[in-house]
Amino acid sequence: MPGIMTPDNIQAALDSLESELPSLTGKEAWETIKDEFRALEHGLQESDDPEERDRLASELVDLLVPYERARDQLREETRLQHIRAVLQDTIETDLPAFAATMSVDNNIVEPSADIAMKSMVVDPDQEEAGLRLITIKEGGIAPGKSIKIRNFHLDLPSMTELIASSTITGTTVITQPDPHIVVAGVLLIISSLTETVTSKLSEEVTSVFWGLVLARDRDSSAGECLIAECTNNERIKYGRQQLTDEGVRDALHRLETIRSVELVDGKEDTEDKENTWRIVEKYEIK
Repeated sequence: MPGIMTPDNIQAALDSLESELPSLTGKEAWETIKDEFRALEHGLQESDDPEERDRLASELVDLLVPYERARDQLREETRLQHIRAVLQDTIETDLPAFAATMSVDNNIVEPSADIAMKSMVVDPDQEEAGLRLITIKEGGIAPGKSIKIRNFHLDLPSMTELIASSTITGTTVITQPDPHIVVAGVLLIISSLTETVTSKLSEEVTSVFWGLVLARDRDSSAGECLIAECTNNERIKYGRQQLTDEGVRDALHRLETIRSVELVDGKEDTEDKENTWRIVEKYEIK
């Protein structure tokens, strides 16, 4: 049972839907399946054996398949549970590990993650357009609202404005988000949710994405020379070694593989063949 439909996600989804199942299946139908359902559910909760958990989860799903509303709601809730798990792991494990490779204080991770989350919004064609996909809270993360998440995009102006203006004030220090950690958070989440790439992102890749964010025009596009200039200006600002033109280009191709940027057709400079790249803002969660 690969991907989103894992025993853990299914178990969490069923726990969340517990009180709704009689109405989703219909009360009469629920009476005929509830005993078998409870037995399978209890077995899943108690089992530590991966093969048995996979079997029990499959049987629970099969039990609800004939009931369209229950089946559809379980699928959507399982998707949401997957998103929650991915976000939790990204914020608590992947992002701090990335920050450590850059020798960035771990205290910067939380405010940076906060901006990464706030920069991701529900696609406008959704039923409740404009609502945030998720928010981060002190001590952990939580979904902003349990809606049917299918697509999201990056609110780039919001991200740059938040990075420029945000400070988190403590009793003795003021912690500013690090734009590279913000970008890393966005890219790690996108990579995880779209399941396109499993390898870790490098700080060179995130700095080039940030350079493109700063260099972009109204079409979210920019030429490689300007991307390299903005990237290296920021790298110097944060005490990091400049990248070569080849290094910038390699990072852009790396970003292309995770569908974060694309090469713009028909916008190459005819004299020096400079490539133009565009930020791809929409990502489908499958």
